[in-house]
Amino acid sequence: MLFKGTKEIKGWTAVEYSATWRYGYDFMLDAAQVVIDTDFQDKLQRVAVSNIVGGEDREMLSKAASHKNVLRDCPDIREENGTLTISGMSRLMECPIQLIFFNQTNVVRLLCPFKKYLEEHGEHVFDNYMNSIEIMAYCRDTERRTKESQLKNE
Repeated sequence: MLFKGTKEIKGWTAVEYSATWRYGYDFMLDAAQVVIDTDFQDKLQRVAVSNIVGGEDREMLSKAASHKNVLRDCPDIREENGTLTISGMSRLMECPIQLIFFNQTNVVRLLCPFKKYLEEHGEHVFDNYMNSIEIMAYCRDTERRTKESQLKNE
């Protein structure tokens, strides 16, 4: 992912990234699931969707939890939306983070409540983390699409 800069949003430091390619909702689900499975694990604190960018978020944490935090298994989350937000305590970065994916774009926003964290570690502190998410999400997306294609051909 390409680092695009930082800005303040409601007391949080937002770090803007552009994915290598424009992505759709399936990629958003895969990317969010990668973060949940490999980083947040049992420290997932928020799942929300909105129909359109800038629209009101619908909280989905309890619905995700009822499906063992497998987003694709939850009908309300699996249904295509304009944004997908996940938040939790990152065990890899050792701080709370929130990720917002914007459908049909290449924009991903990472928010951190600790401005000092970026001041101490530099504004590029999340670059490798975000690159890893993108790579793992594309791998998961490709694997899922390959399996779906094989099932259709059987």
